[in-house]
Amino acid sequence: MQEVSENEFKALITLLDDNDNEVYSHVSNKLFSLGVEGIPLLESAWETSENQLIQKRLEDLINKIQFSNVKDRLIKWIAKGSEDLLEGALIISKFQYPELDEFKVTQKIDSISKTIWIELNPALSALEEAHVMNHILFQLHGFFGHQSQQLDPDLGYISNLLDSKKGNSLSLGILYLILAQKNELPIYGINLPYHFIMCYCRKHLTEEELSAANQEKSVQFYLNPLNKGIAFSRSEITHYLEQMKMKSHVKFYSPCNNLEIIKTLIYNQLSCYDQTGNIDKAHQLKELFDLFQHEDDDLIEE
Repeated sequence: MQEVSENEFKALITLLDDNDNEVYSHVSNKLFSLGVEGIPLLESAWETSENQLIQKRLEDLINKIQFSNVKDRLIKWIAKGSEDLLEGALIISKFQYPELDEFKVTQKIDSISKTIWIELNPALSALEEAHVMNHILFQLHGFFGHQSQQLDPDLGYISNLLDSKKGNSLSLGILYLILAQKNELPIYGINLPYHFIMCYCRKHLTEEELSAANQEKSVQFYLNPLNKGIAFSRSEITHYLEQMKMKSHVKFYSPCNNLEIIKTLIYNQLSCYDQTGNIDKAHQLKELFDLFQHEDDDLIEE
């Protein structure tokens, strides 16, 4: 954050409605350099201003700063190996909810995770461990999936999921995976076309193994987050693909890494906003999506 004096800040605000584009550009860049820490000052200026043009430009500036912060955080998350799935999901939630208290979200998840940890023990089979996860998440805490509201972007944000208990297959799956990771269970996500599922593997997989996208042999069984985590077999994926008239591919049966999950989350949210006419948010999410390396893969939509 660049520091400016109180008088300099006031002068910059008054120049926000200048008709000279060069002056406006200079003023806007100067205020933008205040960064996230300067947002309270900009919000205060918005509240005290009676000039509608200045208010509008302050709103645009605040949004620009907030989006820049989200983009910078996502770049860093990708660069450091995308190890923390919760961090990735929180960054995307901050896109829609800049004032989100991330600590409170983490506390809620830690509380659920502790409940799961208490119920797990080394004598349980893989299916029994999944049953513990399902019981606590879907029965004890009452989380549930919405399949019909496919164009509702609110269903994709993990912060909303924790508040409302309802989500789509991807947000539910992400929460499930975060809790599994915290309890050291070898459960991973799988990007099916238009649907997100999970699998319980025979062992923990390295990032290199996950990136290979051909780990079907590691899978013991699959889990459906939209159906309370019910376990199912490979044949049901094949049947689903046949119904969707889509070619079978090894990646539809194999676990994927956190990078692919957050990439898919961004694409889903982008699609929701685009199809509901919120072009500005769709364009911003496209900018975030472009941070990922593009591959010829079929992305899902919720």
